[in-house]
Amino acid sequence: MSTMLDGKIRVLDLSMGWAGPLLGAMLAEMGAEVIKVEDTQFFDWWRGSLSMAPPEMQPIERSPTFNTVNRGKLGVTLDLNNPRGIELVKRLVKTADMLVENYSPGIMKRFGLDWEVLQPINPRLIMISMPSFGYGGPETESRGYGNTVEAMAGVTGLTRYHDAEQPYTLSNALGDPVSGLTGTFGVLAALNERERTGAGQWIELAQVEGAIPLLAAPIIEYQLTHEIPRAQGNRHRDWAPHGIYRCAADSGWIAVAAANDAQWRAVTVALGVEHLAGDARFSDAAQRKANEDALDAELGGALANLAGEEALARLQRAGVYAAPVNSAAAVLGDVQTAAREYFVPVDRAVVGTHLYPGAVARFSKTPLQADRPAPLLGEHNGEVFRRLLGMSETDIVELESAGVIGSAPRQYSKAS
Repeated sequence: MSTMLDGKIRVLDLSMGWAGPLLGAMLAEMGAEVIKVEDTQFFDWWRGSLSMAPPEMQPIERSPTFNTVNRGKLGVTLDLNNPRGIELVKRLVKTADMLVENYSPGIMKRFGLDWEVLQPINPRLIMISMPSFGYGGPETESRGYGNTVEAMAGVTGLTRYHDAEQPYTLSNALGDPVSGLTGTFGVLAALNERERTGAGQWIELAQVEGAIPLLAAPIIEYQLTHEIPRAQGNRHRDWAPHGIYRCAADSGWIAVAAANDAQWRAVTVALGVEHLAGDARFSDAAQRKANEDALDAELGGALANLAGEEALARLQRAGVYAAPVNSAAAVLGDVQTAAREYFVPVDRAVVGTHLYPGAVARFSKTPLQADRPAPLLGEHNGEVFRRLLGMSETDIVELESAGVIGSAPRQYSKAS
């Protein structure tokens, strides 16, 4: 199968978690050769903990999150606290087109693998660094994770009930995939520039800055009004109705939104409450927003008497924005995703065959590949070091004996 990058691009993925690995996975879907570099002691934290299950169950090979965002990659291990491991990274850099990392600022420099060191080794290298808060500024040394990035970017401040004081995290690290997608755009743009100039470059992507544009409207609103925008909960600053409503007999919840008066009238007809269209409290958008509690109570009462599927069918036939609030199980069994064959079966050692999210973009001439498994820890050490570095089997065995590489996790201890 011909793909866009089709083996022309080699990527060293030193990242962990979601943002960097997602970038690497997307490049792998496009056909790049992506080599995941881990340490047998400090492996990708999304593999989970060795204490999650008995050793014979290989717990770090069972993480659904790791196995999703590292599909299509080769996996090697190198001890980055060992000078020999660092030297091997540098040798791999000579063969690479890109390097992805999302360590806190200063870590790559401590390893001796920062841009100033790697660029002379390979002037065509494109390196992307994805720290939480960026290089420079008072927070540059701060450690970050998905929920702390969301909080600093302002996302958490607007995720609360409209009448409540306490904010809530989204609990799914929304900033990570945003940064992963933005980073993919960045490295592909740099690749295009390299085609023109022949030179690589360093890309710095602060994850908090990747998440801040999610708050573009509230930030602009504050500058115009000098008032801090309040959280809306399930509501919209202009539209009403706009919410989540429970249907009859535990038949689920549905999301409903009406963007204008015509759509509001369509809602009333679809739900058999036409009299509400003539109610002065709901005569236009301004009135509906002013009386939103009463509006939600009326719609909640109407939908409580309808089964979820029936309510959705009526609303969608009327041209109203309406959709079910799906669980993970419902998404997996959804007729729309099934019809489009979005989920793809992937067979992976230890866990077997499961359905995974497929490629989002669909290209007519160069389809993406999303059906290759994530690597086991150090699974491709021999293949990669023989093919790219010309090592012999004796060399590889010696590296493993010295603890520079390996395929079994090492427990962390202060003495090690």
